[in-house]
Amino acid sequence: MTTLDGLGFPEALRWRDGALWFSDMFRSRVMRWVPGQPAETVLDLERGGPTMPGGLGWMPDGSLLVVDCIERQVLRVHDGQVSTHADLSSVMTHSANDMHVDADGTAWVGGYGFDPEADEPEASPLVRVHPDGSFSTTSASFVFPNGCERDESGALLVAETFADRVSTLASDGALAPRARLADGSGPDGLSIAADGSVYVSLAFAGTLVRLPPIDAGPNAAADLVHTPEPIATGPGAGPLGVYDCAVHPDGTRIAVAMASADEALAERVDTGRVVVLDL
Repeated sequence: MTTLDGLGFPEALRWRDGALWFSDMFRSRVMRWVPGQPAETVLDLERGGPTMPGGLGWMPDGSLLVVDCIERQVLRVHDGQVSTHADLSSVMTHSANDMHVDADGTAWVGGYGFDPEADEPEASPLVRVHPDGSFSTTSASFVFPNGCERDESGALLVAETFADRVSTLASDGALAPRARLADGSGPDGLSIAADGSVYVSLAFAGTLVRLPPIDAGPNAAADLVHTPEPIATGPGAGPLGVYDCAVHPDGTRIAVAMASADEALAERVDTGRVVVLDL
């Protein structure tokens, strides 16, 4: 197991060219890490980055797309210059969150849809951002859409954090259940393996689980993969939530993001870490 410590709240894990990219949401930075080497900051406030970066992805020309959660925008970073790719504030009333970007540059962005601290859960659509920056919303709605990734069939799998389920959005717009998770477990990030297994980070349960391939049936039980040990001492002591995961392209490893289960504590203290586990 390889570990990167000293982070605030790592999210949006993406493997690219042998390195793991991710957003450290509570420290206003996007980072790149080759396991076994020091991590580097590739975008921060001083370089025009957002206060709270979220989902990441890339355009066909290699430009980096970054969700600006607070301003509800998708930013584009090209040759070190940051610009607004799409301003989604007209269709999102609450914070933006994670994002999947297709090979052609089409981005699928989820948002909170409600205030988790004050409101009852409410469904909201994904926003489809076209490569030219224009956008539209899906007819299907999700309860706090979070991690999302496209499977071999072309369907988009979406973790619904406050509905404790993973849903499938087909290319024709049809919505279907992929898996139901334990009540209150909080599916957050997800990553699809080559065999069709889906790894899901459970934010509130503080575990990483594996859903078997779809041919095992919608009621197949999830397998427990990893539960991090709590932080034993110090200002960040306490249990960890598991917030995202990313299977390495070679299929032999998985990166897992975690931080204090108390997000207010994670804002103040560097409890965040990313671990790379063998599969």
